[in-house]
Amino acid sequence: MIELESYRNIHAAKQLQITLNLQLSQTFNVNNYSKWLEAYSDSILSPSKPQVINEHKLNNNEIAFIGFFTHTLKRFLLLGQIPTFELPEVVSAVHKGDESEFIELILALDFVRFVPLDAYKICIDNALKLTRWMAQNPVTQANKSYLFNLVDKEVIQPLISLVMSSKTTIPILSVAHTLQIPFSHLGLGVYQLGWGSRAKKLERSLCDGDSAIGVKLSQNKSYTANLIAMAGLPAPEHIAVSTYKEAKNATQRLGYPVVVKPIDLDRGEGITVDIVSDNGLKQAFTTALALTRLKQVLVEKQVAGVCHRLFISHGKLLYAVKRLPISVQGDGEHTVSELIAAQLTLQNQQPPWARNEIQAIDELAIAAMKRVGIFPESIPQSGVWVPLRRIESTQSGGIDEDVTLLVHPENIRIAIEAARIMGLEIAGVDIISEDITQPWFDNGAVINEVNSAPSLGEGQISRSYLPQFFAEIIEGDGRIPIEEADTQEQAKILQNKYQQQGLRCFITSPTDTFDCSGDIIPMLFNTMRKRIRALINRPDVDAIIVFY
Repeated sequence: MIELESYRNIHAAKQLQITLNLQLSQTFNVNNYSKWLEAYSDSILSPSKPQVINEHKLNNNEIAFIGFFTHTLKRFLLLGQIPTFELPEVVSAVHKGDESEFIELILALDFVRFVPLDAYKICIDNALKLTRWMAQNPVTQANKSYLFNLVDKEVIQPLISLVMSSKTTIPILSVAHTLQIPFSHLGLGVYQLGWGSRAKKLERSLCDGDSAIGVKLSQNKSYTANLIAMAGLPAPEHIAVSTYKEAKNATQRLGYPVVVKPIDLDRGEGITVDIVSDNGLKQAFTTALALTRLKQVLVEKQVAGVCHRLFISHGKLLYAVKRLPISVQGDGEHTVSELIAAQLTLQNQQPPWARNEIQAIDELAIAAMKRVGIFPESIPQSGVWVPLRRIESTQSGGIDEDVTLLVHPENIRIAIEAARIMGLEIAGVDIISEDITQPWFDNGAVINEVNSAPSLGEGQISRSYLPQFFAEIIEGDGRIPIEEADTQEQAKILQNKYQQQGLRCFITSPTDTFDCSGDIIPMLFNTMRKRIRALINRPDVDAIIVFY
């Protein structure tokens, strides 16, 4: 195959060129830049030196300002879920006159299709604003708070509705970019990765192979459990209720202890466990009912054990985690109170979007610790996790432990079967088990939920498995062969070569396109680039021959 460089990035983002007139007459402290970089290199900025083309010589402060601005702009784009992984290119940075205080700065940056220009404007305006501010202000706690609030309020929040992506978009596309898998935004946060028959469409952790019916069913815990049970797989005993009276009757049938949860929410939202009394039942029912959109609540027979998320991808286990509640880890020297205080201090140093959900000791934390015989004044041994909540949830946070190599094959089998029954190529199957190394039928484990869009790439463990995920679902770098022929006759010879290999090969010129049978495909386009792009969007194209 002759790979044509001019077509290699046919799906890459277009270049957006912007021109800015900067007045840099203020005295900027270059040292402030390095201090801010040192403080937030992983969360706000990404230090590297940009290439500046100087037609008129710039001083060190001006060069530092431009470099810092391009770093900040790139990071703001990523925080806004706009997949721009290359540093904006400084095309030109010149004084408008020999003695002028004004600099004309021209930048070129990746433009992602169907992302509104307003999203870029928000990032550019705030990057300029913040770069000026950081150049004039030292790293202090008050200044950190100002920076965090500015980024969250004026960049991240406004871009949520404009860009329509999720917090897993950037981790997924970042790995694709590293692996040189081409991707294209199709709109609404949906991305195509790869070309033609090798392509996959992803939106969060949803893929084009997921059944719409399966996705719909997975959003209702009761129907999911019923389907799992009908297939002979272990499902929790539950009763759907709409009133407290129904909840009480359900509990009498199931017996305490029970779990109460909204019928249509996930990530532990609104769940109450260890309910052993009518008073606890009433409070839990009220909490769950207030959160559910369908105004239905599940009363479920409680099963002993911990929730384990098995991430199933295309009929295989990708990874598995044990989902622990938010916790602190002992060091053998400090009390639990001291460990929590240190964690709170550490988290307050981080941007809000990078923090965990740890809180000061409260009644729920004391109750969770008491269950395992630990108290605020206890000094836990090194490496011991001290739970601060009963279960992991979105509201209180949690800690994942990688148990991929520990899961019993029978538990993997039922997770794969559950995903298949639901019609999901990608699924997060939650198994509650006291010991995931033992088969479910030995310890009464159950499949608690089958989740569509199970947050691939959200946590560090999940991100570490993304290269393996792509290796299993996309062949190579996702590109199909594109060859160039001198004439149409030569193109047909090359087409025949590919088709003898069992590949569906199409032919195109700037004005005519033919399918693998030689039939012409009418198109509106009269440019080679647009016709190639049309073909690599088709799932029945294995190879393309181009000629002029």
